[in-house]
Order: sequence, then C-alpha cells, then structure tokens
Amino acid sequence: MDFRVDLAIVEHLAKGCRFGLTLHNLSEKSHANWKLNFAFECFVIPDSLSQGELTQVGTFCTLNVNETPLYANNHVYVEFCTATSAFNLLSDGINDAYLDTDAETQLPVAVSPIVLGAVDDRRVSLPEVGAGRHALIPHPQYMEFGESVFELTRYSQICVEDQSMQCVANWLSEEVERLFGLSHKSIGQQDIRFRHSPVLDSEAYKLTVDGSGIEIESNSNAGFTYGCATLIQLMDFDHERHTIYVPHVRIQDAPRFRYRGVMLDSARSFQPVTEIKRVINLLAHYKINTFHWHLTDDEGWRVEIKAYPELTDIGAWRGPTHPLKPQLHSIGDYYGGFYSQQEIREIVQYASDRSIQVIPEIDIPGHSRAAITALPDLLVDPEDQSHYRSEQNYTDNVLSPGISGTYQFLDAVLEEIAQLFPAPYVHIGADQVPVGVWTNSPSCRELMAEQGYRNPKDLQGHLLRYVEDKLKSMGKRMLGWEEAHFGSKVSKDTVVYSWLSEEAAINSAKLGYDVILQPGQSTYLDMAQDYSVCELGVYRSHIITLENAYQYEPLVQLHEQDPIKKRILGMQAALWTERVTSPERLDYMMFPRLVALAETAWTQDHSKDFHAFLSRLKPHLQLLDRQDVRYRHPCQRAKKRMADVQHSKPTLLNEFKFSPIRISSCNTATSITRTENMSSLVPMPPLLGLTT
Repeated sequence: MDFRVDLAIVEHLAKGCRFGLTLHNLSEKSHANWKLNFAFECFVIPDSLSQGELTQVGTFCTLNVNETPLYANNHVYVEFCTATSAFNLLSDGINDAYLDTDAETQLPVAVSPIVLGAVDDRRVSLPEVGAGRHALIPHPQYMEFGESVFELTRYSQICVEDQSMQCVANWLSEEVERLFGLSHKSIGQQDIRFRHSPVLDSEAYKLTVDGSGIEIESNSNAGFTYGCATLIQLMDFDHERHTIYVPHVRIQDAPRFRYRGVMLDSARSFQPVTEIKRVINLLAHYKINTFHWHLTDDEGWRVEIKAYPELTDIGAWRGPTHPLKPQLHSIGDYYGGFYSQQEIREIVQYASDRSIQVIPEIDIPGHSRAAITALPDLLVDPEDQSHYRSEQNYTDNVLSPGISGTYQFLDAVLEEIAQLFPAPYVHIGADQVPVGVWTNSPSCRELMAEQGYRNPKDLQGHLLRYVEDKLKSMGKRMLGWEEAHFGSKVSKDTVVYSWLSEEAAINSAKLGYDVILQPGQSTYLDMAQDYSVCELGVYRSHIITLENAYQYEPLVQLHEQDPIKKRILGMQAALWTERVTSPERLDYMMFPRLVALAETAWTQDHSKDFHAFLSRLKPHLQLLDRQDVRYRHPCQRAKKRMADVQHSKPTLLNEFKFSPIRISSCNTATSITRTENMSSLVPMPPLLGLTT
C-alpha cells in the first residue's frame, strides 16, 4: 500500500498512556489536504494532541493536521494521550484506517501492530493428564459403566412413544448423520428408545445402554435432548466397520441450575442466520437451555420492526457516508445486516427443537445510538443541551424519558418483540447510562418536577418502570443488567443479571430480586486466554484461562443452607463481539472455555475436579473436531508471527469477517415414519465416515 500508520506507546502516565502516531506516505505523490480516519477503542483526550485536531465518535477517529502537507516519501508524526493505561495485546492498537484527500477519498492505509511498552512474559500452562475413560461434559450426576458395548449399525432406528418427542428424535438423527456421515434407510431395529417417565423432574433424564439397546427416559423434551447429548458423547465410531459403539452404562442425571445460558452479541458484529443456528446447535450439546440474544446496541439494530423500517434501513448499517458512522473494524466499508421477522421465527423454532429458549435483548435507555440515529424526528429531544460521554465514547446514545416519542417507540418495538419471541422474558439492558444525561433538558426537568424526583438518574428508573408495566401487560417478565434496579423504581419481579461481580449479585438477591450470575471476571468469553501479546481478545486487568473458567464456583462464600441461594436462578457466559469478526474467531474465544462453564452450570460442585475435567476434555476434543469447531487448543501457546503481523494486519483482527449482508436460513427438518401403534421410527442412516 502507499500509506501506513504506526502506533507506539511513548510513555506510561499515572493515569493513562501517551502515544506516538506516525502516518507514512510511501508513494511519489504529495497531498496538501488530508484526513486520517482510524478505529481505536480508547478515548483520545482532545487537548492532548501535539499538533492538529482529532474528533472521535465511539471508536471512529478522524485526525486533521491543519496546514501540514503529507509529502511524498515522508511522514507526519502526532502524539496524544488516552486515559486508559492497560495495553497488553497487539490487537489493542488501531483496528483499521483509511485516508481522505481532496483528489481521492478512502485511500487504503496499512496498519502496523502497536508497539507496546513492557511485555508480560508469563505464559499459561496446564497440568499433564492422561485421556479419561469417557469424554462426558458436563459430568453426569451418577453413572456406572459395564464391561461390554452396544453396536449401532446402518439399520438402527429411534423409537419414540408419541409425536411430541419427534423433534428431539429428529435432532439426534440429524446429529448422528452430520457427525458420522449416516444416510437414510427405511428398515431397521428399534435400538434407541424414548420412554416417558412421569416420576422424573422436568430436565432430568436416565440413560441405559445394555445388551437390549439404548433407552432414554425423561418427563420432558428437554430431558430427552440432554440424554441424546450425553449419548452422542458416548459414541465411538469405527470407520472400517461403519459401526458406532456405545459402552454399556447407566446414567441418572439432572441439572444444578435451572437457568443455563449463553449471551451472544450480534449488534457489534453481525452473524448470519446460518452462524446463529450453528452456535445454537453447539449449545444443545452442552445442555445449555437459554440463548440470550443481544440484538441492539449503539453500533447496530439487528431486528426487523415493521412499525419502524428505518431501524433496519438505517440503524442496521454503518459506513463512512452512512448516518451511522463506521465502528470497530472495516471502517472503510459498508457493514451490517439484520434478521427479518421470518428469520427470527425460524431461529426461535430451531432453538426450541433443541430445548433452548431464545431471550431477546433490546437495549434501553442507554446503548441506543443506532435507534436514535435511525429515528431522529421521534427520539431526539431538540431542546436537550445535556453533555455526557458514555463508556464507549458516545455523546448521543441515550433515550430521553422527557419526550413522548420515546414511549411511542417503546410501545411499538416491545409489542412486535413480544410477538416474535414466545419466551416469557424480554431483556432490556439498562446498563451504563452515563453521568450527565438529562441534566439540561427542559422536558426532563418538567417530568422530574411532576413526579417529585430530585436527581436526573431517577428518570432511568421511571422509564424502566414504564417498560416493566408494558411487558407485564403482554405477559412478559422484564430482565435487565444489575443497573436496572438502581433507584428502586422497578418491582421485585424484574430479574437482575449481575455482570459487575458476584458480590453485586448477592446484594441484588438480598434486596429481593431473582438473579442470573454472569460475573465478567469469570464468564466473559471475549477476554484473552493468555498473556502473550499475540493472544486474541481483550486484556485490560486480567485474563480468563480455561482453568479460571472452570474453577469459577458460584456462591462459594454463602453457607450451603443460605436462603439467598434460592434467589439465584442460574448462570450464563457472554461473548461480546467488538473484536469477534468471524466464525473462526468466535470458536476460538468460546471453546473450550464454554465447555468448562457449562459443566459448572450443570454439575454439582462436589463432582467438579479440574484434573478430571482435563482428562475428559482430551478425548472430548474429537467431538469438537467432528463439528469443525476451530477451538483454542488447551495446550496451545500463542506464537509470535511478526512477519504475518507486519504484512497482514487482518491475520490478527479481521481474517474472515462475518458476511455483511443478510443470509436467509434453510429448512433442515427430518421426516419421521409412523408404525401402526402410533410410535415413530426415525431411521439412523448407514455409516459413511467423516473426515476430520
């Protein structure tokens, strides 16, 4: 390329860092007027520049060095400060850049990896373990192995007692075909039997494998799904004989927590429908029962709302000439996408067939910049002169509780969301509302006087109480991050998702709120997994290794009989996607740490042991290989590939981006044949093998 930008830490300050930025013109042409646009996640202090001016919206920065030409075969150097001091990874630097000039626009600029200060030379290591006898994750509550095995052949079939079990039988048949390359046969033996057991709890199951075949007992489709997930992990495939072997075993199992979730952020980086389905299917293998779908944020609105098509026409996209400016990555491109209502219905049904509920998150009142940009006539208060800056460096991302358009917008959006998602919950965000909002708004001051509020922050509780009442009127329960209960204006029916710390979760429970545990220190899968500068992810104050993830033990500081524990509904992991721009990156950040957290959510604490987990994980990785999951190997050490880094920044940050267009989903239903006694036989096709 003709241009390159370098970024180096010049000095670590008491509160922040000083950087040196060098823009190189490697061409034979000079440019008198130019602007450098680049993506940088930290806030640049405006008056700290050694020369020129810099504007910043979120991560999108524009540097204008007035009256300083960019001469041919020369460079321009600028220093600036940030308030952030933790820079540890090569991915902490500039993500993308392009140059604007009078003659041409959007000239590409190569980005060098950041030159860090002191490098942490620690490395994560794991104990050496042998392969376990089995690869079951999560570990079952009780199991007893026999001495023999049962063979599943090309003629084996699944027998279900009634039609309600068909979707689970379908899933098992599809997964065996996908993982082991089976094709359809119309005749066969009833080797796998589903049996209804009214005495078992709703998510419990029994799995028995003996000389007569395989039997799964449960009281619900969820239990049958979990039994099937365990059965798949027990399968050992013989390529030569085209036969699956399952060891004789008796398993009785039930979950530790009734809520076991994963949150995926589709707002910052958009994943197509096929990718969402792939993730949901993977979750089913680990007995996850909730997919918490983060659909809106400052950087994108991803769900079609028919009442306001502008939300997706404008709010689902970002680009240099678009109302929503570029952010995070690929700032020179037109980036985005959204899910049509039909696609959402397909995804919800797809998840339901795997015993997973989908909970949407619509962020309010903060994190609303995409919506506000799409609907300025409705959502902008023209008289509001308040000044604030959000955690993500926005000054215009909070809905106003003082104007009628906000309530009109919320009513329409929530009504359509309630129709799209049958789960009895809607998550409304409610976090990170910055200091300074609504302080200089006549309409908000009038509302405060009318309600007797003394602090503008009371208006957040006022707005959330309105949303809670609206959701209740539609039969939905409101969920929110722990800031949702600040100000004590929402009812105790609101479920609090605690992300700040486990202590904050316990405090919320003591106030009478039901709580979902999601402490960022242990469950945020966007965090780096090692100290190496080449490691992917975010590393501010700590990393989350595989061992950190597994050793997280909820509520360990509470007494076993503490009644507060009854308020803890469960736990979940979260993947924020500011730096997750591809399926490969998603897999790398999720696995195998998600597997470790799934065991904590399912398995009782007295059955957890990290060494034993590693011994099971060793053979379990073969199942991830069969599913083409590009996980981070537990024994991997990040290697410094400076030649790749210097010549191809995308190798670190952007190698395989999610498609920036909407992709329609496809129907993958499997048919089932009926017998005369109204049972159903789902054929398991013959074994063809699978190249891993």
